[in-house]
Amino acid sequence: LSPSLPPTKGTNLRSPTMAQKKGQPPPLPPSLPNGWPSPLPDDLLERPLRIIQINRPQTYSFITNFIRTSKYTLYTFVPKFLAITFHPRKKMANVYFFIIACMQMIPLITNTHGIPTVFLPLSFVVFVDGIFAALEDLARHAADDRANASLTDSIENGKSKQAEWSTVRVGDFLKIKNREVIPADIVILAVKEKTQIPEGRAYVETKSLDGETNLKMRRALKCTYLRIKEDADTLNIGEGKIEMEHPNKLIDSFKGTFSLVGQEKEVIDPNNVLLRGCTLRNVDWVIGIVVNTGQDTKIMMSNTESPVKLSSLEQRINVEIKRVVMYLGAVCFTGAMGSFVWKHNKMLDAWYLRWTEADAEDPTQNLHDYNATGEFLLSAIVQFFYYFLLMANFVPVSLYVSMSTVKYFQAKFIEDDLEIYHAETDTPTKVRTMALNEELGQISHVFSDKTGTLTCNIMDFRKCTVNGVSYGKGITEIGRAAFMLQGEDVPDDVLAGEMLSREHAEMHKQPHVNFYDQSIRFDLVGAKTEEQAEALQDFFTVLALCHSVIPEHDEETGEVHLSASSPDDEALVCGAKFFGFDFIDRKQGNATLKLSTGEEKTYQILEMIEFNSTRKRMSVVVKKDDVIELYSKGADTVMIPRLKGNQEKLLGSTCEHMTEYAKEGLRTLMICKRTLDKDWFEKWHKDFKAASANLTEIEKRLMGKSNKIDLLAEDLEKDLRLLGASAIEDKLQDGVPACIADLANAGIKIWVLTGDKVETAINIAVACRLLHPEEYMEQIIITAEDDDEFDKNKLKDKLIENIREFENDVKEAGSPDLIKPRALVIDGPALIVGMDAEVQPYLLRFTQCCKAVVGCRVSPDQKRQMVNMVKTKVRGVKTLAIGDGANDVAMIQAAHVGIGISGQEGMQAVNASDYAIAQFKYLRRLLLVHGRWNYRRMSRLVCYIFYKNIVMAIVQFWYAFQTGFSGQKFYFEGGIQLFNIAYTCFPIMLLGVFDKDVDEKIILKYPQLYNNGIRDAFFNSGVFFNWILAGTFESVIISIFPLYALDNTSKPGAQGGDGLLPSLWMFGATSFSLVVLVTNFKLLMNQYTFPWFSIVVWLLSVGSWFLSAWGMTSVLIMDFDGYGVYVELMQNQSYWLCLLLVCVFLGGRDFFFKGYQRAFRPQLHHVLQEIDKFNLDSLDNIQIPLPPQPHMYMKENLADLPEHVEESENLELLQMVRRATRTASDMFHIPKGLGFAFDASDMQTVMEERNIVLGRSAVKHNKSRMSAIIFGKSTSPTNATFVDRPGTMIGKKSFGEGIAFWDDDDELSGEEEDDEEETSAGKESTIMGSLGMAGLFVSKLMGAVDDDKSDDKSDDKIDSKREATKSEGSSNRESVGSGRWSMGF
Repeated sequence: LSPSLPPTKGTNLRSPTMAQKKGQPPPLPPSLPNGWPSPLPDDLLERPLRIIQINRPQTYSFITNFIRTSKYTLYTFVPKFLAITFHPRKKMANVYFFIIACMQMIPLITNTHGIPTVFLPLSFVVFVDGIFAALEDLARHAADDRANASLTDSIENGKSKQAEWSTVRVGDFLKIKNREVIPADIVILAVKEKTQIPEGRAYVETKSLDGETNLKMRRALKCTYLRIKEDADTLNIGEGKIEMEHPNKLIDSFKGTFSLVGQEKEVIDPNNVLLRGCTLRNVDWVIGIVVNTGQDTKIMMSNTESPVKLSSLEQRINVEIKRVVMYLGAVCFTGAMGSFVWKHNKMLDAWYLRWTEADAEDPTQNLHDYNATGEFLLSAIVQFFYYFLLMANFVPVSLYVSMSTVKYFQAKFIEDDLEIYHAETDTPTKVRTMALNEELGQISHVFSDKTGTLTCNIMDFRKCTVNGVSYGKGITEIGRAAFMLQGEDVPDDVLAGEMLSREHAEMHKQPHVNFYDQSIRFDLVGAKTEEQAEALQDFFTVLALCHSVIPEHDEETGEVHLSASSPDDEALVCGAKFFGFDFIDRKQGNATLKLSTGEEKTYQILEMIEFNSTRKRMSVVVKKDDVIELYSKGADTVMIPRLKGNQEKLLGSTCEHMTEYAKEGLRTLMICKRTLDKDWFEKWHKDFKAASANLTEIEKRLMGKSNKIDLLAEDLEKDLRLLGASAIEDKLQDGVPACIADLANAGIKIWVLTGDKVETAINIAVACRLLHPEEYMEQIIITAEDDDEFDKNKLKDKLIENIREFENDVKEAGSPDLIKPRALVIDGPALIVGMDAEVQPYLLRFTQCCKAVVGCRVSPDQKRQMVNMVKTKVRGVKTLAIGDGANDVAMIQAAHVGIGISGQEGMQAVNASDYAIAQFKYLRRLLLVHGRWNYRRMSRLVCYIFYKNIVMAIVQFWYAFQTGFSGQKFYFEGGIQLFNIAYTCFPIMLLGVFDKDVDEKIILKYPQLYNNGIRDAFFNSGVFFNWILAGTFESVIISIFPLYALDNTSKPGAQGGDGLLPSLWMFGATSFSLVVLVTNFKLLMNQYTFPWFSIVVWLLSVGSWFLSAWGMTSVLIMDFDGYGVYVELMQNQSYWLCLLLVCVFLGGRDFFFKGYQRAFRPQLHHVLQEIDKFNLDSLDNIQIPLPPQPHMYMKENLADLPEHVEESENLELLQMVRRATRTASDMFHIPKGLGFAFDASDMQTVMEERNIVLGRSAVKHNKSRMSAIIFGKSTSPTNATFVDRPGTMIGKKSFGEGIAFWDDDDELSGEEEDDEEETSAGKESTIMGSLGMAGLFVSKLMGAVDDDKSDDKSDDKIDSKREATKSEGSSNRESVGSGRWSMGF
């Protein structure tokens, strides 16, 4: 801020800050209205414009060019950080412990002698969090310092001198040199061009502002660019002023006037302005005047903070903390009531507990005056808070610091993963919001842009139609998908053409051209007709001239590089060059073409009307040989109404060709021209120039109102003659189809939102494997673009019709698995209607019935609306939006997780994202591998941290039963404070960073493993409180066992007994030792990978307790109560035996439970672990689809399938059946009683998800009837045959015939999933235990099957059993087989 002027009220820190000194002139009023940035109407009327003086003192004060993007300063760090750290909605645990620390200082209830011991670990946690916050903000400070200290040339008194950016003021003249970054928003006064004849043109790269990498043309003001040749000329232009709009963030808008004394005003439009952050290109220098500085510049006003996002796990933690505190309150209430009851029964007799000085002579003298009930109640209230402090560690103080540390290292591993590093562009994956690491493992919906996200956004000229003749051979990947969609094979001649096209492109090495068709070369020279040759020449002339491409000349090599505002334009110009119409230069209002003959033709560019999203077309007016012509190109929807009559035949053939191109996913533009009358054009041009300089008309145009500029453009762009249409290809990125297929198999619903036509979008979706041919997927297409009668009632009726049809099909089939999956294709106009409050619920409901959704012709705001609709209206969803351009920012910020792609459209999407990747295919590994690992790790970390604290804290409550509920603690205070910091902290953090339950190759092979994250199976209320209940049970054993073990060994006559009873501190030390050991062993039981450093850290953590306990109790001043206790305890053999027995008992409980779970109720990852560990089968031969996923299998009647398998089927098959068939179906229809196949503890999670999908009212009707089948000789899903409601399909090359079994109408149980997983892989013996109903025939399956023999006979067996089944029907579903064994579940 200006150092010499005081602040002015109501300017939002935009006025000078220093007090006025004596003798100085009065302060200038602020340039902005009072109350900025939200001024009242009267304030805005008082100061409607920003006025900047030229070559004379300013009449208003302006802010300086100093910027600050950091969150904290040296003075605000502590208060702002503490405000965030102790925010009750963000860091509830910190608030909780702050309250506990304050309570510890209350003498009446303290158990720490009034010392707030919790402040020690809390301070450590806050300190570590502060370090992370400071490190993150220091990077912003460094960037700010570099920007503020950057140098630029400032012109003062006609002389140029270097100045720092931070010292630049409004009204200063700046001289910007080539390839320098613009330090502030400036109006261009003069340009030093590379051409001899000045035109006042400059070029600027706006990548940092709008994300676009192309060059934009800017112009100097006409009244100054010829008058300023050097620095001193800035004084010669005289005095004047600029009147302009107040600062705003509209980067494509600028309204103002420039006036010099004695001259007319000149309008300043966006083309006369260089914005801060852009880079000057292709000129020697630019001189301009500063109009906006610092926070007033458009780039700074556009840099809105990204929304603060919390993962669902963190949000659930706050909920669970409340429940844990309620649990703690219940425990404390129980303790307080126990104290009341005990005192009521014992206190009158225990006079020594109420001893006073007056009682010294006669202890019973005040007995009758004693108010027992009142004092007991008061004591119970005090005791409640005493217990609260005693067991305050129910909530872990180390929770947030542990999570932050683990997430930091998880983010580093993501960034360092070479599998998601793009070597060609040297682009690693970037983690911008590490707080969402685990959210990547729970994504249910992916919303994707198309151009630059699914495609490369690198255009190639592929085909064209000229004068009704189509040119260009070959076929795109999307074209192949179109043939597959129709169930047809690609013709051989088309495939041959594609091969020739690629060879031809490789041979000629022409960038952005992939074209082969020799006939066009002959037609260009008149081989067909002169008319066709002329049409082709006109066609390519339009392509070479109708654009905003800027040629950059390399002075060293002489090469010409094209910089285009659109990749489409660049591809069209390259296509014209390929056919001999080479655009080589643009200067002095002329464009030069070099023809294939070597001749150069120069065209005068009289006017250019640029493309925008409203016009959807671009036009230029050129003059050649005294002939004025209009060249236009644009979308067919806007060009056809502007065509001249009598072209129906040509229009029909052109539209037919464009439709064929669209089916191949090609982007099409109509090419037209018109010859203009010279006198008419001169009059029109004069009117157009006047309208373009009128601020009122400019403002109307920006607001979308009717204006003279657009009306005059309409008057020009009519009566057009159709030349043809171009078709360019935007290729799919490598790996996109496989990525989308795997995400779909993982249960993720994918929505593609694009601006393409419906046909193009459908074919692209098919090529991406998002949509499937109609025989496998029913496509519901809703478009309103060509339907004049389309309204909300029509859309509502159509949605209701499709919803009812879907529900009826499900009802008839019994399961969504047996009906053809749905896909919705909807265009932008229909979506506008669908967002109506009356229609939106039906649209949302139908989208939830669909496997995929494709949005066509959608705007950026509609993308955001669709994300918000799903995010806010569907419970339990986790949305991810991915895009690469500035138009995707709103969608990216609206989703739970936003991912930006570092593509061809700059970095704006990346800067607004939470994660940045270089290719769409990397999303597969980011979600399925890193996301799943991180979600599982963080879930385990949070559950374990709460568990260990519950165990440690509640042990003292059970001890209260032995002490008359006095609340006497029996832990060393040092042990309590170090428990979360030293004894149990580091092993769980290593698990959170390194643990892997399944290898990454298994995860990528079986994306169905990801489904647990969508169902929130690893962290929900059931899982969390299973850990809490386990901790409560274990605490009872830990508390009670030492009381009897140590007590018995101290009695006279006992072996080694000395007759001295152990003190409460010995009991406490023993119990605390068990707490440390049991909780650490519990961690080992829930860990899968054991790197050497993890074992070392585990041993050091456990050993640190024994070492520190010995040290604390050996020094009197460190722990008076426990002095010498542990030294004596370590010599007690019963102490060590007690530790051994309790650890074996509690650890054995977990071990046997996990063995039982793996043997009899395995989860999918258990199956895959054993398959991988023991090589039970080749991974390539097993198909285990896990819903939700699109089914692409032909369906046959149950009667056509075999009833049973031979008795000699092998045990390996049984093992895979037993493990694989526990998978949930698409709508979560899981039977309860399938014995070995399903775990009843999964059911509560399933019920929660069922409620989300079907609604609460549908639960009572949702009985599960599930079928599972193992197919004979099924080596791929396309060979499979489903019956009834299939849940699992396993393909094995030589399994022979299949097994079918059902569970009829079993109700679901209400238990949550208990995700206590085993540590080591199960042995082969685990599959030999009691297998429920499988035990009836396990002996029959023990014999190994000769694969070759069974394979030969399998077809005959299947056929015979099909015939038998047809005759019997499918009414009896409780038994399957021919009487040899029964599968009645």
